[in-house]
Amino acid sequence: MSVYYFIKCLQKLVVLCSVLGALSAQETKEAVEILTEKTFVNEDGYNFVYKTSDGVSRQEEGQLITVGDHQGIGVKGSYSYVAPDGQQYIVSFTADDKGYKPTIKIASNSQ
Repeated sequence: MSVYYFIKCLQKLVVLCSVLGALSAQETKEAVEILTEKTFVNEDGYNFVYKTSDGVSRQEEGQLITVGDHQGIGVKGSYSYVAPDGQQYIVSFTADDKGYKPTIKIASNSQ
């Protein structure tokens, strides 16, 4: 898999998450506030974390990776949200030269 293909897939994922966020925001009656937000970027990668008042949170880190003669970004992280069914969904993922690999679980009521 080429780094170009990987980056295009990652871009599609970001757009999909943005659309889903916009759709869920339309259902929210109250304004959503950012409760925490931290970002760090350097020449080798980045990381960020945020949490909002509607129960959405995300943390992610990206590092430069080399595959053969090509460089790209390997990403790992997670995000969570409360769906319309009232369940909290947690998605952990990695995205690298081997593709996007998510793991989805529903949080228990004790969390």
